[in-house]
Amino acid sequence: MRILAIDTSTMISTVTILEDDKIIGDFNVNQQKTHSESLVPMIETLLDLLGLSIKDIDLFAIAKGPGSFTGLRIGMTVAKTLAQVNNKPIVSISTLKALALNASTDKYTVSMIDARSNRIYGAMYKGYDKKEIIKEDLYKIEDFSKLVNEYEGEKILIGEVSKKYKDNFNDAKVLGYNYDNCIGKSIVRLADEMKEYEDVFSITPNYMRKSQAERDRKK
Repeated sequence: MRILAIDTSTMISTVTILEDDKIIGDFNVNQQKTHSESLVPMIETLLDLLGLSIKDIDLFAIAKGPGSFTGLRIGMTVAKTLAQVNNKPIVSISTLKALALNASTDKYTVSMIDARSNRIYGAMYKGYDKKEIIKEDLYKIEDFSKLVNEYEGEKILIGEVSKKYKDNFNDAKVLGYNYDNCIGKSIVRLADEMKEYEDVFSITPNYMRKSQAERDRKK
């Protein structure tokens, strides 16, 4: 079983390939180019380096968000197109859960992605299997930290805004920057554990809020 995972939910483009319980390729780039410019060349380059073709992939996995509106659209479009054209199955994975899985701990794990204006996309998980304790949603940081602080015990904060908001949480530990992104390895693991695949035509990004264009139009 070969799984190709894609994540474009943040500024980092990620492509990861799993082959029979072994990660054989992991390509992460944070650069000025947009995902639309970098993603397909990254996929082609990684496959070429591994001596594989796109037809050798058995399952496609895509990070469905929350995260960047433009990034999610690009990643989702590419993943769905590759799955459809090659008649292969596809699964979508929560960006927040994959981020939490970067931390190999059974303690409370708090995943956060910046949503600007003192808001975050957040969720809290528990255990090595990352059971969701606080549902993923868009929160004001004050409201989210209040929910998290209702639970006793050490909380592991993960995500690029963790250091910024650490003081909002009780008994919290911030992991290093090496845990904060590049979630392809976690995506392929979660995809490999899934028992059912999804309909390529019904998968959609998990935006959680309206785009800036929609908000501006409403104003």
